[in-house]
Amino acid sequence: MCKYNRPVFPLAALAAALLAAYAPALAQDSEEVKQLITPESSVTVGVGGLSQTAPRFGQYSGVRKDGSYGLLDVDVVRRNDDTGTWLRVTGRDLGLDSAELRISHERQGDWGYFLEYNQIPRYEPYTITTGVTGIGTANLSVPAVSTPGVPVQLKTQRDAIGLGFSKKLGNGFNFEVTARNEEKNGARLFARGATFEFFPEPIDSTTRQLEATVSYSREKLNMSAAYYGTFYNNLNNSDHGLSSPTGAGYNPQGLPPDNQSHQLSLAGSYRFSPTTNGTFKLARAIATQNDAFMTNVGTLAPAVSAAGVNSLGARVDTTLMQAGLTMRPMPKLSLLANLRYEDRDDKTPVLRYASTATATSTYDGDNEPRSIRRTSAKVEASYQLPMALRLTGGLDYEEKRRNTSAVRVVSFRDTTMETSYRVALRRTMSETVTGTVSYIRSDRRGTDFQTTVRNNGSAGINLIAPVHLADRQRDKVRLAVNWTPAEKLSVQLMADQMRDDYGQRTAHELGIRTGKASNYSVDASYAFTDDWQATAWTSLSSNSTQQASAPGTLATADATTVITNIWGSNVSSETNAFGIGMRGKITSRLSVGADLSHSDILDQYQQYAIGTVTVASLPNISTKLTKVKLNGDYALDKRSTVRVVYVHDRYDSDDWTWTNFTYADGTTVTQSPYQVVNLLGVAYIYKF
Repeated sequence: MCKYNRPVFPLAALAAALLAAYAPALAQDSEEVKQLITPESSVTVGVGGLSQTAPRFGQYSGVRKDGSYGLLDVDVVRRNDDTGTWLRVTGRDLGLDSAELRISHERQGDWGYFLEYNQIPRYEPYTITTGVTGIGTANLSVPAVSTPGVPVQLKTQRDAIGLGFSKKLGNGFNFEVTARNEEKNGARLFARGATFEFFPEPIDSTTRQLEATVSYSREKLNMSAAYYGTFYNNLNNSDHGLSSPTGAGYNPQGLPPDNQSHQLSLAGSYRFSPTTNGTFKLARAIATQNDAFMTNVGTLAPAVSAAGVNSLGARVDTTLMQAGLTMRPMPKLSLLANLRYEDRDDKTPVLRYASTATATSTYDGDNEPRSIRRTSAKVEASYQLPMALRLTGGLDYEEKRRNTSAVRVVSFRDTTMETSYRVALRRTMSETVTGTVSYIRSDRRGTDFQTTVRNNGSAGINLIAPVHLADRQRDKVRLAVNWTPAEKLSVQLMADQMRDDYGQRTAHELGIRTGKASNYSVDASYAFTDDWQATAWTSLSSNSTQQASAPGTLATADATTVITNIWGSNVSSETNAFGIGMRGKITSRLSVGADLSHSDILDQYQQYAIGTVTVASLPNISTKLTKVKLNGDYALDKRSTVRVVYVHDRYDSDDWTWTNFTYADGTTVTQSPYQVVNLLGVAYIYKF
């Protein structure tokens, strides 16, 4: 037998040779993997400049006047491998009126807490020139009419602090609690009275929210018990007055009163089998408003309630019960059923607060509690048909019962019932095309309308059915198509068409008659390469309502009155909009982006004669909005990036309603019909 001599390598020597050969590559891979799994943090510091003042551009950010603004964003994420805890600090728009800051600390699967702060400004976009002083306080002063007015800027600012804590208690139990305190200050545009008295509402309020939840989760059962409370405190004590230099002038005006609400709820789900699941919810809420009425304001006499009380003593109890069931009795068949009951019981005492009613008045001076009892049900079935078709059908029913008083300004019915039938057909036409077409028919009816009367028992106004109580038939059709002809191209098409027909109580067909709404949109995205992508979209939406009225005679008309001076109106709004965007990398270091959006909005107020009355249409209002945004990022190295952003924003409107609006005291409100602003910002981003 012949034997061949083979070289023999000890294992240690072999391992050493492999390590020497691959150690540099493994070390590099290890560093790259470490970078991928290590949380990344960043800080962004920059400055931006606004070319000119544009009231609408920075309405909710504070970036609205020409000049420079500081930019600061932070995003810090840290993980402690020894304790398994995460620390996150996120800040946006720090230094601006819209600043946001959140700090959170958690151990996954155990506990966590957070603290956050955010500001929400709102600047009035109109130019206000007034001689009224004391704006923002509970006492306004109206000087002599001859006193020239000065420009004022109305603004509200919300400062909110929130905090929360969560803890897993074991055995499937979890606990979570959150609290939020919001301070709102400033003044908002407001008017009152038939002569439009300028009355900027002072705002100085605190809103607190508290929510606590205990949840339980097992294989089949999930439950949660929760408390939710809100507490509103108006620091102006519902007192607000206007006074002239002589101390006479305007009467006091009540502001939103203090109120609070408390809700307890129990919700859950149970999986009866792999194909059957049930849900339920029970809730009970109590809302109260027991703030004192207005007291003396300046030299004005204190308000005295005709009811002999100094507080409304309002209380509303709400009970909610819901149960649902979903099942799949067959592989191709899915079923759904849901039942919901809500009882909003207004227990506010009914008292007479005004004594100015006469025998022919349509009000009696009593406050009117608003109780609503709502019952709704829903059933749905979905079945998989041949040829990749899925058919879905459903039935919805809702009934609302309301309280009422015979002495009313408008007609009333205590119960409305609405039934909706739904059917949808979905088909996967190919691997790249999926389409859905659906149709909904809703029919709202109700009990007989009650006859409204005056205090002396004579018939009131019984010709018009309020829009939320009127009989209505609604038809809605929707078509949706998702098309992906190639991996790089995706297109979505959507079309909605809706029409409302309202039944009329009398042959005059007064009130709303029809309503229409439509929306058509196309969205597309295309990836030219891995580094370059483009998006484009366009939409056309419109809505309109047609109604009829007869001024003058309605005050004394009843259902038998023959009316000839009827006129109609067709109010409509149409919006045409489009947008395009591009993202890409010019080099490995330079990334760029560009976005353009434009909207044309046309509001029309057509008025026309139906009977003998002569009426002219109001002018149309046309508004154009255009925005261009360009940005570029240049990577100095792996951790440092310079970003440049340019924004061009244009607002163009012939809104005649604010051409030169004048209040009774001489205050004027106007807006610039053409506003153009350019924003240029430069920022440095450091990642660590």
